[in-house]
Amino acid sequence: MVNLKRTREDILKSVIGVVHRQGLVATSLSDLFTASGASSGSFYNYFKSKHELGHALIDFEWEILSSEVLAPALQSSNDPIEQVLDMLNRLEAKNLEQPNCGGCLLGNLVVDLVEQDSSFREHLTCIFDRWERTIAQTLNQAQDKLLDDVDVDRLAEQILTTVEGTMLMGRLRHDPERLKRGFSSARLLIKNAIRA
Repeated sequence: MVNLKRTREDILKSVIGVVHRQGLVATSLSDLFTASGASSGSFYNYFKSKHELGHALIDFEWEILSSEVLAPALQSSNDPIEQVLDMLNRLEAKNLEQPNCGGCLLGNLVVDLVEQDSSFREHLTCIFDRWERTIAQTLNQAQDKLLDDVDVDRLAEQILTTVEGTMLMGRLRHDPERLKRGFSSARLLIKNAIRA
């Protein structure tokens, strides 16, 4: 039976899986209605279009990433290096626990949406910049532990690029060992930047 009183968050939670697996472009409105259990009227009450839903999903996924990975990692230790390593550990664990999760939704949406509409490129750029800044700001607090020539902004960029590539390959390969190697490569970037 269709639930006519689904909330905005209910709808986002219920459609995120199908969009993650299929991409937003390939997901029909019918798929979204079925996944959400919402009537078309209820759905359109919150989202005027798939385009608007796409932007809402980007923000929703960022909130999940922030609350489940970044914030806990930043509270896990007083050592900024350990905080960044914990971010990687949490992302790796999440991907290993859900081997068929389809990689990183935000990364998938880059592939799926940025050529469709410039607003998606701008929105996703903003989100990835925030993520990169979080890593860089954390590393900046450990400047005394890093080699003199380390550019924390560049290091944060390399870490995020490695992690996103790892999760993309994880989606392709479904190989836990390859996923572990990718996250080990991201950790190695940090370890190689630390003073001996």
